[in-house]
This record gives sequence, structure tokens and C-alpha cells, in this order.
Amino acid sequence: MKKIYLSLLFAIIFSAHLTAQWSDDPSANLKITSLAGEQVIPKIAVCPNGDYYIGYFSVENGNYNVRLQRLDSQGNIQWVSGGLLISDHPSMTWLTDWDMTADHENNAILSWQDIRSDGNNNVVAYRIAPDGSFVWGPDGIMLSNNTAFNVSPKVTVTAANNSVIAWMAENVVIMQKISPTGEKLWGPEGITLSSVNRYMWPQMIPVGDDDILMKYYEDSGPSWSPTRHILAQRFNSSGAPVWAAPAIVSNAGAVQAWLQILPFVSDGNDGFYISWHDYRLNGNAASAWVQQVDAAGQPVFQANGALLSTQDGANQFYTKLAKPANDPNVYVYWNEVNGNQNLWGIYGQKISPDGSRLWGNTGKEIFPVTAQALLPQQAVPIENDVILIYEHYFNGIETSIRAVRLNSDGNFVWEPSETLISSVQSSKVHFDASEFSNNQWVFAWEDNRSGDVEIFAQNLMPTGELGISQESGTINGLVTIEGNMGDVTMVNITVGTTQVNPLPDGSFTMELIPGTYSLEASHPYTGSVTIEPLVIENGMTYNLTIELLMLRTTLECLATDQNGNPITAVEVEVVGPETSYSGSTSSNGLLNFENVPYGKYFGTASLDGAIFPIVLSDTIIDGENNQLVFVFLIENLSENKVFASMSVAPNPVETNSTIHIQTVVSGVYNLKLINSEGRLLNEIKRLNLQSGENDVPLSNLIHSAKLQQGIYLLHLSNGLKSSTVRFVVK
Repeated sequence: MKKIYLSLLFAIIFSAHLTAQWSDDPSANLKITSLAGEQVIPKIAVCPNGDYYIGYFSVENGNYNVRLQRLDSQGNIQWVSGGLLISDHPSMTWLTDWDMTADHENNAILSWQDIRSDGNNNVVAYRIAPDGSFVWGPDGIMLSNNTAFNVSPKVTVTAANNSVIAWMAENVVIMQKISPTGEKLWGPEGITLSSVNRYMWPQMIPVGDDDILMKYYEDSGPSWSPTRHILAQRFNSSGAPVWAAPAIVSNAGAVQAWLQILPFVSDGNDGFYISWHDYRLNGNAASAWVQQVDAAGQPVFQANGALLSTQDGANQFYTKLAKPANDPNVYVYWNEVNGNQNLWGIYGQKISPDGSRLWGNTGKEIFPVTAQALLPQQAVPIENDVILIYEHYFNGIETSIRAVRLNSDGNFVWEPSETLISSVQSSKVHFDASEFSNNQWVFAWEDNRSGDVEIFAQNLMPTGELGISQESGTINGLVTIEGNMGDVTMVNITVGTTQVNPLPDGSFTMELIPGTYSLEASHPYTGSVTIEPLVIENGMTYNLTIELLMLRTTLECLATDQNGNPITAVEVEVVGPETSYSGSTSSNGLLNFENVPYGKYFGTASLDGAIFPIVLSDTIIDGENNQLVFVFLIENLSENKVFASMSVAPNPVETNSTIHIQTVVSGVYNLKLINSEGRLLNEIKRLNLQSGENDVPLSNLIHSAKLQQGIYLLHLSNGLKSSTVRFVVK
């Protein structure tokens, strides 16, 4: 690892900042919209550079248009008031759920359905750049264009920066992968998932280099009261299922039709946690469950999930799930509601890696069951704790939004224990939360406090504070890779818990609160660079340049037949990230090139002119592999067939006897003379033989007059395979 001291690399440039817009007053949340009509169903996404997108539907001229606003990490609105108009294509007079996320290049990826195509509900996707440009065109991309009822898309972005969108189309789920340039990677119509029953309500998590994990339901029976099973599958970069069969999260049934989107989070090891409530134990009271599915698609807890509470006669509704990164346990919180559903509380449970209840059989009381209505909205991990966000009702409609921080024992951390996020008495609907970034979460919801329904937003810090406690500093960085031999977008820039990938030109931006940090830049094919101490001060901009040097190794080119026997004199040509290489394999089938950089290598190998076809090979050379292997398929050669045949004539031998050797491939061989007692009498250690017929005078090994009468053996070997023949001396 290379360490660079900051003072040697970049200058500090003072820059002006806009007035911070996050309010520290819960009665004065940030108003995102001020438009006529209603603005509804907000979605929020945070970018790698710390900016936020908030998208929403806006009723304009009787149509639900789609709009988008961008904010910086301090809550400063970056685009025009009312946001950017993304689409005014015709929509239905009612809405379903939709989705939005941010990709690795700070673009917003939005997907919803409208009726622009002959009045049919079809799913569309847009990619909007930070400057407001429409990367996938002014009308986005039509993901479906048919008469089916295509609705409620979900979107995620893989580590390769491809966008995957999945949606329902009547009784099936359809998924599509879109490249950053807008290419449909899974065919023009996407991939349809179906069975004899109905597939419903997909949700996705990115996993691996370019895979996804998908949760979905398999429903049978009437749509209003289905027998609902919870399934999951991992799909690879081509959209093919990875697991032999879908993982069964629960096939106990008794999941209600209106329980659609579930808490669904990564376990950090290519598996996931998921929680829900159902009525399997008591048709009149809901019980809550959690399940972990591992990277192999196997449920970790007991079949159909671990029960969170054994409380009889009470309902456990609306589970919220959090998994702190460094804690082996998982935490689930829920609405504890009495049988008559007129008393409400919030309880929690700590589940061990084997599915055991660690907070007792009925869980831990966070808020007691009383006439005060409460509704959990979100649970998010921070360090070893969990932040629980919930609504506190003034009446049956109007609420405030509040938060508490709970430690690993379920005890309150803050003093006072509760933080008000929004204290305004108003109706708050469709609450959405960002991922943790910039030392904060940001929430958005629709709110009628001003008469019209508008979108409001508020931040929350891990300390329980609102607003901007400190200004941030900005890093403007540029990464280069030695000789441009690596994809710069694969570089990981990590500062604390914040990680970004550079744009294709190598540039990146990060906003950090004041403090002392260590920055690490790493790439699979290069050495890493650590910059420390990285001291961030209020309102400062730091220009930083990082050069990553390629890691190097010895490239081994190996030529073999299909049984692994090495082949000599193979002509090899290889193209790598830095240059081209050529040469011939030696007696052990190897050809080495020293000090080559990590990366992708392509090669061709030819043997004996036109006798054998040219063999192609490619591989990744890195810390786990340094071989490029060429395998020649030689006809009529099997594992059990000798690699060469020998005979001696005349036999019994005479002074002019010859050893006839027929070999499959050219190479360097060892020929030994052995008596009937197994004693080595003589040998030729480096005998060059060509493929086909070879004649070797027996006199090269012996003179028959010097041998006593008896039986002798000739043993031919290349170190891996051998052949033996007998001859007689009279």
C-alpha cells in the first residue's frame, strides 16, 4: 500500500456556500414543493457525491406529471422551484407505487407506469443527470408496450452500474436490465418469471458484481384473499437463476393481500434478511416473523421463519428490520396492537444468528400498549445501534414524526430519549427515507399542513439533532491508472463509511463534515493508495490527484492436451493491457512472461502448422490466477489411452534393431532401459520427438553384445504419462 501525505498533493481553495436549508426546527421542515394541486408519493435517493434526488407525482391540468428536485447535502435546492418536469405523458386518475434510486455516476434512475401507449398501463424508465439532462432521451425508455396491466416497478443498481427494473404484469413478474447508455441487456421484452400460480410484488437487492436478489410472492386462490408464499431467487448478470430452486422464505400462507412490500435488507454476505406478519397461528391475530437466506439460497432460521413474539391474543403488525454491520444479531421492531385494535405500542426483538429470541419470548417493550396510537415507519442501523422512526398520532389522521436511538439492549441512547423530526399537526403520508450519507438520513413525505398537499423533507443526524451542525468540506478528486490500463470507474474511494467510484474521466466529488480522515483508493488490478491525515475544515474545497500503479506478476502460458499432458513447441501470441507477447512453449508446456500487469489477457496458440486448429484463450490475471491455459483437443485421445506407442524391430534384437515410437504430440521425452529385475541400465534424458512416427536406433541405448540373454524393458515418459515395450536378447 502506498501512503501519501496530503500537504504534498493538493492545495486548499476557499469556496462560497449557499445558505444551509435543513431546518433545526421540527415545526419548520424544508418545503420541497409549492405548486398548485397536490404533490404525492415522494421517493428519495442519495448520490455517491452526497447530493439527494426527491421525485414525486404532481397533479397538473388533471394529470399526474412526474417531477424531480435535486438538493445538496445541506438541503440547498439545486434546480428551479417546483423541480424539473420529467414527464407529462398521460396517466391514470389513480396511482400505484413507483421507484427511484441513484446510480454510481450521480444520476437519478426513475421508473413508473403511465398510459402514453394507446391508453395501456406500461412501465417506463428515465435516467436524469445532475445537470438535469435526460440521458435516456426526452421520453425515457419504454420497458413494456402491450395491453397487459404493467404496474408498480421496483429499481436497483448493480455494482456494475447497470439498472435492473422489475414489475408486475397481471400474473407474472417481468425484469429488465438497462446499461448506463440505455441498452436493454435482457432482450427487447425483458425476462418473464411465471408459474402455474401468480407472481407478485418483486423487491430487489444488488449483490456480487452484477447480480440481484429478488423477493417475490407466489399467490394462488382469489386475489383478494390469496394463499401467499414468500419466495426469493438470485439472478446472475444474464438474468439466469443462480439457485437450483427459489428459496422458500415462507410457504405457511396466511399473508394478507395488502401486505405487499416487506423489510428486505442485505446480510452483508450475499444473503438477506426479511420480515413480515401473517395469520398462520391465529386467524384473528397477526404474528411477526423474520428469516435469513444465505448466499446459497438456503434459509438459515427455522422453516417459514423465526417467530418474534409468542404473545397470545395480540397483533404484531408492520415489522421494521435493521442489521448493524458489526453485530451478528438482527433487530426487528413492530406495532404491538391489542386484539380489538384500539390500543397501540411498539415492541422489538433481537434475533441471534441461529434464530433464537434474545429479548424474551414476547420481545422488549419500547413503548407500552396504550390508547396513544403509534406507527413504526423505519428502522436503520448506525454503528452498533438502531434508529427507530415512527409516527405519533394526534387523532386518527394527523401525526408527528419522531425518532429514538436504541442500543443493542434495546435501551434509549439519546437524552432526552426522543427527537421530533416533524412536530406539525398534519396528515403525513408516503414516508420515504434515504440511505445514511453525509452523517445524516433524509426523509420525505407528503403533508397537508399548508392546505394543499405538498412534499416536505427533513434530515436527522445520529446524535438526534436536526439541521446543519457543521459545514462540510468538499473534495474534488481526479484518479488516474498507470498507462490507462484499468477501468477507472472500478476504483473505490473510501473515506470512513462513505464510498464513491470515479466517473469515466476519473473525477469524483465527496462532501465530508469537518474532521480528520484517512482516504483509501483501491482497484482490483492496482496497488492501493492511502492519504492521511486528511483534515477537512469548514467551507473548504480540496483538489486531489491520485495515481494508481498496476500490480504485476509473471504470466504463465500453458499448453496441454485434453488430458492435461503438456505440449512443447506451441507458438503462443498474447495481447494484454500493456503490450503484446509471443514465444514457444518449452518441454513442460510452459512459456513465461515476467512483470506483466494485472488485467484481461487474450491469446492464440498454434501447434504443428495446419495439423491442429488454432486454440483461443482469455483470462483475468490477478492475485488469484497467473495462468493462461490453451487446451488442444486431440482426436482419438482418451484418458486411458497411452500417449505414445513403441515397438522394437527386429525383436529378438539384432545390431540394427530400431525403436519405432509414435507420439500424439511433439515434446521432450525420457527413454529408459530397464532389466527384468527393474534395475536402470541406461537412459536418454532429453529425447526430442515429433508428433507422428519417430525412429531411434536401439544402439543409442545399448550394444546387444553387451547384454546377457533375457527380457528387457524400454520405458518412455514425459513426466505425466508413460509407455512401455519389451524386447528379447538371445
